[in-house]
Amino acid sequence: APLMQHFQKPENALRRADELYAVGQKEPALVALHDVLSSKRHRTWQPMMEEVMKRFLTICVEMRRGKASKDGLIQYRIICQQMNVNSLEAVLRHFMQLAHEGAQAALELAEKTISDKVANLLDFDDLEAEETPESLMLATIGGSADSKKRTDRLLVTPALKFLWEAYRTVLDILRNNSKLEELYRDTAAKAFEFCKTYKRAVEFRRLCEILRNHIHSQTKVDPKWKDREPPTPEALQVHLETRFGQLATAVEMELWQE
Repeated sequence: APLMQHFQKPENALRRADELYAVGQKEPALVALHDVLSSKRHRTWQPMMEEVMKRFLTICVEMRRGKASKDGLIQYRIICQQMNVNSLEAVLRHFMQLAHEGAQAALELAEKTISDKVANLLDFDDLEAEETPESLMLATIGGSADSKKRTDRLLVTPALKFLWEAYRTVLDILRNNSKLEELYRDTAAKAFEFCKTYKRAVEFRRLCEILRNHIHSQTKVDPKWKDREPPTPEALQVHLETRFGQLATAVEMELWQE
């Protein structure tokens, strides 16, 4: 594993990461950037930190590093919390856009590879289920009829899985953040759209559960929530838009329980 390097300035880390990336050393580039994000020395927000974070996320998306991107975002939330929530919003929107573009590119490649519509590739049950050695072996030894399954596994599933994880991560980073309620609503809307487009009933149920848990945790975590200022009309409006989005998606997908 690459040794941790402690950079005095974020721009030095960024320069070093770019040099490493240019010669195909993506992993050490990630380490250099993560070191800056997690260093106590760089806990005060400055514009260069946003550059570091965006570069970090670009490499994470390329390498499909879901856990690393979430960890980086948690560090960045700490850096932004007091000083610049707008920068956190910009970075989260950037992350979702990158993940969405990555998924689109993979789906287009899959369609070219097997000259079939992506809609016909979406017959896997659960994006969060792990591949077993048996399922991978069966996919590998299958005949031409299984080439669709192989394309599905190699191209489509990882891309959609990463995009789904990206939405979950953003919702998690934003929960109980009263300053970014509109981004929370927009992210939930993107996740609903994802479930509709790719016919993901399992993930839609999980998403509804996540949103419910966020509301419950808000009332549990904060025992004084009843004594606080009541939500503004704008905050209520945003909350209702999220709930109606869920309802509309459930109706369209015929998932009456949700």
